[in-house]
Amino acid sequence: MKTPALVLGLTLLLTGCIIFDKKSEAVTFHQLASPATATTRNAPTLFVPRAAIPAALRRPNIVLLDDTGWVRIEDAHRWIAPLDRAVAEAVGRHLTSLTGLPAATQTPSDEHLVLLLTLDKMEVFAPAGPGRSLFSLPGTTPNADTATLQVTFRLEKSDGTLLAAKTLSQSRPLKERSPAEFVQAQSANLAAVSAEIAKLLPNPSTSK
Repeated sequence: MKTPALVLGLTLLLTGCIIFDKKSEAVTFHQLASPATATTRNAPTLFVPRAAIPAALRRPNIVLLDDTGWVRIEDAHRWIAPLDRAVAEAVGRHLTSLTGLPAATQTPSDEHLVLLLTLDKMEVFAPAGPGRSLFSLPGTTPNADTATLQVTFRLEKSDGTLLAAKTLSQSRPLKERSPAEFVQAQSANLAAVSAEIAKLLPNPSTSK
């Protein structure tokens, strides 16, 4: 009978498609760069809760997406902490470095300021091509990928009084579309955004 030979042949063929001893690719963890600083002023404390982020970025992986809808999820590259928390913590450290004010990610018990962050965009702006607009962001090189960041923030008193609200955008060129380059560029973008927010915080001469 030819049946056993056929079964054996199919078995060998199927098992040849499954690799049991394949090693998983090593995972690289990334974090947004920010300074490690000490406070030089006691008050007011700046409360920075977790940022609101787009649904596409709510995962541990680095997600490279662009304005055309192209998405690449990097299985071997992940954030060292949830992105919504990482953004808030990085901004808080930048603001402490720039103003000397203490920043907290938990609600302080005394009177404080509240900084609400919404991450509108954290993506790659792709170069123009067939069917694409020739629009390019100010300060960027034509036909080069850029890492773009758009953040909307609200600065409030602890009683809910609005002090300021604004949308800020930054961009940096990418040498290559890779997770490491993307994180480095977005870290620089976030630092620039934080510097703009710092201008609206009380300085020593105006704070009580």
